[in-house]
Order: sequence, then structure tokens, then C-alpha cells
Amino acid sequence: MQNIFREFVFILFDRMRLVVMVFLTVFILSMATAITLPSIYRSTAKFSLVIPQGFDPLQQERSVDYRNQMRRYLQDQKELIMSNRVLEKAFQILNPGTKQPVPDELINGIRKNLDVTPPGGETFEGSNVFNVDYIDRDPAKAAHVASAITQGYLDIYLEISRSKTDYSHTFFVEQTQTLHKVMSDKENKLRDFEIKQALALLEIMNMESGKSNVELGPNMLLSQFLRNLHELQIELAGLNMSIEALDREVNKKGIPAVPLEMEVSGRSITVFKTKVSQLQIQLNEMRPQFKENYEPLKQVEQELNLSVDSLKKELERSVNAQKINAQSIEARIRQIEKIIHDLKERIQKTAREKAGYENLKQEYNLAKDAYSRAMAQLEQARMAQSLNQEKQFLTLIDKPAVSAKPFKPNRTLIAVGGLISGIFLGVAVALTVDHFDHSIKTLYDIETHLNVPVLGSISSI
Repeated sequence: MQNIFREFVFILFDRMRLVVMVFLTVFILSMATAITLPSIYRSTAKFSLVIPQGFDPLQQERSVDYRNQMRRYLQDQKELIMSNRVLEKAFQILNPGTKQPVPDELINGIRKNLDVTPPGGETFEGSNVFNVDYIDRDPAKAAHVASAITQGYLDIYLEISRSKTDYSHTFFVEQTQTLHKVMSDKENKLRDFEIKQALALLEIMNMESGKSNVELGPNMLLSQFLRNLHELQIELAGLNMSIEALDREVNKKGIPAVPLEMEVSGRSITVFKTKVSQLQIQLNEMRPQFKENYEPLKQVEQELNLSVDSLKKELERSVNAQKINAQSIEARIRQIEKIIHDLKERIQKTAREKAGYENLKQEYNLAKDAYSRAMAQLEQARMAQSLNQEKQFLTLIDKPAVSAKPFKPNRTLIAVGGLISGIFLGVAVALTVDHFDHSIKTLYDIETHLNVPVLGSISSI
């Protein structure tokens, strides 16, 4: 390490003339550049921007990422300021009476010296303030052009904001008119239904009331008639079974059996049954004692047969009466079934009318809610239209001014840079030249390349 440092120092002293020449050349060139470069002046307008929200419903942001939202919005403003629309407006301010369209080369000439940056050099993510910078060799011209760009930007921003709010207001006016017409149509349909179906509405309300009075609705009537139908069907089934049993007794040979429920005191059936029983007892007592051709025995048998025939006729008349009763019950059942069928159709019709009525009410309520929301949004759009969007959200903090000192070049920095660059470049050139110089210049070179010891040396004079 010591030998390397010693060799480096030797090279510097040995090549000092070359190092000084390179240093002076670089330094003189940098000083000449710093002196001859023209001065560039910058005029700056500073703006503060707030994201518009809470007024115009069509421009309300739903994002919760405020930083990225602000970054995107500031980027939009940068694109707007650099756009042909703003720069043409600025050119017309600078040159009153200029006819449109402005040539592209003039617009590009302004855009080339224009920049939109955050203050301090930070990104748009950290600030809602931005600068509009215009540079030129003439400080007065830079300020004049920057003022024109600032005024053009404010005018175009206001025009765009007003066009958006005007569109929003017009949109919601048309929407509220359409929704009001829809709501009126739904309301008219609902009122027409209520007028034409007044009785049906009473039944609908009775169906919803849940009261127990059968006069209030067909559901309770249907329940009552179904209960009556069931009772009549049970009665008819019992009556048919009784008729079948009596038919069998009437049609069979011998003495018919009389059900107990038909034995009522004073009825003919009971009288004939009692007489038949008495004649059977008398006949049973006489048969063991007398022969069959005994006249009194034959009279008793004949009288018994007559009584049995009379009993059967009475049973037959009773069966006929029960059949008539069964037919009456069947007629009542058919009548009740018809009533039940009519009630079911009435209930189904009422249910359909109720569903239609509920649908009309729901459509009217939805149309009414939509109209109410549109009216609220229309009011917001009207408020946004009445506000000055430029002063509400965009604020001009600093106006462009004539700069007292140039923006660039930094002559001191160029001179210092030339000084440091000259030193390093001179050293680098000396080391490079020495690297390609293979002549022996030091005792170390002799020992290294010739591999012989050095006995002594004569100083350079």
C-alpha cells in the first residue's frame, strides 16, 4: 500500500505540467460557459385545488382513497393547462384580435417553455398545491406570458365547470319531468282502481283486518259453509246407511227387524211391531196344543201375516220418507257446494285484485321515491350551478411576477463544478498517460523489471 501511494505521488509530481494544463483548460472552459450562457428567468403562478364534491351529483367522487384521487385530479389539471384550448386562450390574451385557429407552431412554442409542477419538487401525492412555470430570457415577457396562461386556465376551468353544472342541471330537470309524469301516471292508475274497485277494496281490507264477524268477508263465510257441508255430508252418510238397512229388512222374507230409534210410542211401526210380537207369542203357545188345520190357529197365522205386511209397508213408507229427506239433504249439499264454489272464486278474484292493488301501490311508491330523489339531486345541481366553481375549488395563491434574478444558469455552480472537474480530470489524464508509458523512471522500476539490486542513484539536476 505504501509503494502504491509513493508511486501515485511520484506520478503526480512527474506529470504536474500535464495535470495543470488539463485543469486550466477545463476550468477556463467552465468559466467561459458560466459567463457566456444567457440568463433564463422564470415566472410562477401558484394554485391550490380542492376536489369538488358534495354539490353536483354527477361529479361526486365515491372513492375513499383521497391521496390517489387528488393525484389524479392534479394530473388532470396539468393536462388541461398544457392543452391547446388553454394555450390558444392565452395566445389570444397576449395577442388580442387573433383569429382562430392559432397555428400549432405558436402553441408548441409556448408549451415548450411551460411546465406544471408541485412546489418544492415533491410529487402530486403529497400536496394539493401546484405551480405553473413559464421560462424566458426576458423576465418581463416570462411574467406576461405566465399571466396570460394563468388567466386562460382560470377562464377555461370556469367554462368547463359551468358546462358540467349546466349539463347536470339540464339533465336533472329533464329527469324530474320524466319521473313526475311517470309518478302521475302511476297515481292515476291507482286512484282509478280505488274508484272502480271500491267494493273489492272493502273485501281486501276485511281480508287484512282479521276480524271474526262473518259479515266482514268471504273467508269467514267460506269456513262456515265448509263446516255446514261437512255436517250435512256426515248426516247424509248415516241416513243412507239407515235406508240400506231398512231396504234389506223390507225385502227379506219373514218378520223384519225394526231399529230401536224407530220405536216411538204412538207410531204405527211400533204398534204393528207390538202386535206382531203378541201374535208370535200366541201362535207359539197354540201350535203345541192344536193341529195346523185348527181354524183359530189359521186365523192367528193369517192375522200375523197381515200384521207383518202392514209392518213392512210402514217400514217402506219410512224408508221413502228417509229417501225424501236424503234427497233434501243432497239438494242442500249441492246448494252449499255451489255457494262454496262461488265463495272460492270470489276469494281468488279478491286475492288477484289485492295483488294488483298492491302492485299499483308499490309502483306508485317507487315512482314517488325516484321523483323525490331526482328533486333532491336537481336542487343540488341548481346549487352547484349557482356557485362560482373557480373560487369555490380553485384558488390562485400567487400571481405571476417579474423575477429579479435569473432561474438559470447557476454560474457559481458551473465554476465550482469546472474547478473540481479540472482537478479530477487532470489527475485521471496523468494516470492514464503514465499507464501507457513503459519507460523506466524509478529505482522501483529497475528492481522490478531488471531484477538487479540498485547500488546508488544520481539526483536529477
